[in-house]
Amino acid sequence: MTHTLHFADLIRALGRGKNGSRSLSRREAAFAMQEIWHGRATGPQLGALLMLMRVKEETAEELTGMAQAIREELPAWEGESMCIDWPAYAGKRRQPSWYVLAAKALALAGYPVFMHGGGEHTTGRQYARQVCNALDIPVANSWHEAAALSHPHSMVYCPLDSFAPKLSQIIDMKRELGLRSPVNTLVRNLNPTGARVTLQGMFHPSYKALHHDTAVLIGDSFNLVLKGDSGEFEIRPDSDSEVLITSPNHTGAVAIARRLPHRAVRPDQPSLEILLQTWHGIAEPEYGLAAVQDTMALILMQTDEITLKGAREKAANVWRQRINSA
Repeated sequence: MTHTLHFADLIRALGRGKNGSRSLSRREAAFAMQEIWHGRATGPQLGALLMLMRVKEETAEELTGMAQAIREELPAWEGESMCIDWPAYAGKRRQPSWYVLAAKALALAGYPVFMHGGGEHTTGRQYARQVCNALDIPVANSWHEAAALSHPHSMVYCPLDSFAPKLSQIIDMKRELGLRSPVNTLVRNLNPTGARVTLQGMFHPSYKALHHDTAVLIGDSFNLVLKGDSGEFEIRPDSDSEVLITSPNHTGAVAIARRLPHRAVRPDQPSLEILLQTWHGIAEPEYGLAAVQDTMALILMQTDEITLKGAREKAANVWRQRINSA
């Protein structure tokens, strides 16, 4: 017989102290997210749950339960079949958003991209929504509009508040609570359209295994996890990287050697102009082109199930063909 769950019981399980507390099961985490999604948890209950999970640190079982609950609550995706789910929540601090150029080039080459983001709190950071607007990548105002836009366009950006406003509100609570919550981690594992390839970029290396384990538990069988520049899914070509990969042929860590021999000089702030100039072939910055092409190569390893060498060759070709594709 299944025990009836109550939100207060979950708080009690998390908050019994050093010796008595425990993490939530997948079923309990799913229940908690359903209650939050439908507004049945009170404000104090929500704050207590989020902060207790934050202090002990969320587990892959908890993230899996929450992500599964959200996938079940979202309306069915009625747009084109997406190849790549690309979360973009961190914002770029110094280097421009080279990953958006990589995403657009891949989309034009026949790998449709659903990009989603939110939590645009930090002054001076460059966020995906801003770059998508500048590059004429459609930005959806609702889940229904995102699906409709995916038919004529191979890449769509959908803000979190347009398809999961409750989660967006929780991320915005950082201003009030002073801390990020497990939802900041969760949104990177949502894959709301059921895309074949899923990506997670983060700043703190300790979260790599958490995202990787969550992807495995939830069944995202083509997954890449990377400590990316500023926390976005963007490889740093002037630094060696370790990427966690999940695929039918390989699950585990892959070492990616730096493409550039020396550390690049970081700009003071991310430039939108250089992104546009690079896309249109007016500028050819060494660091930017390497970041774009190596980020694409990682993803092509998954989409086409090829070697890194072959993926780098294909990425270079995809980049050369981007203008003709557009």
